[in-house]
Amino acid sequence: MRKLLNYIFLLLLPILAAVSCKKDGPKLLLDSNVSFSASLKASADNIGLSPANDNDTVLTFTWPAVNYGTGIAVTYTLELDTPNDTTGATGWGKAQKFVAGHNVLSYSFAGKDLNALLGAMGIFSTAPIVWRVLSDVSQYNGSVSTVPTLHSGAVSVNITPYLLNLFVPGAYQGWKPETSSPLNPVPGKAGLFEGYYNLAGTGDQHFKFTNAPDWNHTNYGDGGGGTLSTDGLAGDLVVPSGGYYELTANLNNLTWTATKVTWGIIGDATPGSWDTDTQMTYDATNQVWTATLVMKTAGSWKFRANNAWNIDFGIDAGGNLQYADNPFYKVAGLNNLTVPADGTYVITLDLHVSWKYTYTAVKQ
Repeated sequence: MRKLLNYIFLLLLPILAAVSCKKDGPKLLLDSNVSFSASLKASADNIGLSPANDNDTVLTFTWPAVNYGTGIAVTYTLELDTPNDTTGATGWGKAQKFVAGHNVLSYSFAGKDLNALLGAMGIFSTAPIVWRVLSDVSQYNGSVSTVPTLHSGAVSVNITPYLLNLFVPGAYQGWKPETSSPLNPVPGKAGLFEGYYNLAGTGDQHFKFTNAPDWNHTNYGDGGGGTLSTDGLAGDLVVPSGGYYELTANLNNLTWTATKVTWGIIGDATPGSWDTDTQMTYDATNQVWTATLVMKTAGSWKFRANNAWNIDFGIDAGGNLQYADNPFYKVAGLNNLTVPADGTYVITLDLHVSWKYTYTAVKQ
């Protein structure tokens, strides 16, 4: 028996020797008493965005490594914000964050991504944007690190975004943004868009807004409660029935409205005076509203929607149609419309081109 034990011991001896001679791996020594040793750097101080540089790298940030010790993995996160949100107890509280990754010392933006980002922040004209980079040490087991987050000093970059118009692809036109009539911006009101669309069909009508005539840029879907979402996977915008709608989008606060409308003519120049609208008929082929009626030169008149004074048109000094009343946008000090002589008129209201609204009154 003793000989057998001695034999087994001799067989195990090389293995025990190998185990006893195994060397320890490199030790990870964490030094939390560190800081950024140099500044965050931007590749440009001023950037003008346009469709021409959509796919170009327009802005790159670089920063120095933070050395917490040998073998320590550091995660870097780039932050951006508006200057007025970077001070006080809640400073940087609304910052947009972009994780560069473990030990990655740069982050770049393509033009279309940067433009979409500013649009989601409600920025549609030249503005200073401030940036900083954060460094974090992750625990090996995934728990929250006890090492405080460090941040670099901030740098500012002036950025001029572009926003030409929105498009309205939907079931009513085959979901083709390239063939959608544009929803144009309200003159002088950055971020506001308004226009009229015949969402023909029965039952619920689905559509979305896009900020380019394709699906490759920012798509605006349903954010719930009358809000818009820039998540490309968000649900459709929906109205409960087919018909002629005024659509609005406010990208400053990401809200939208859809108001189903019919149009009429009212005033003491018309048969119904200021008491009763003369209803107009929609011509889907020519995309205009028309009415034939007897008009008087001694009076005046207006176009108004839904037999109410919630949405109605007057004219400015140049004879252009402007909203005298509209919850989205209106102009003060407008005049009523008139005709030059008594007689029967064919009156046409053309709203099919967003913010190029026109009318004619042709005497028969």
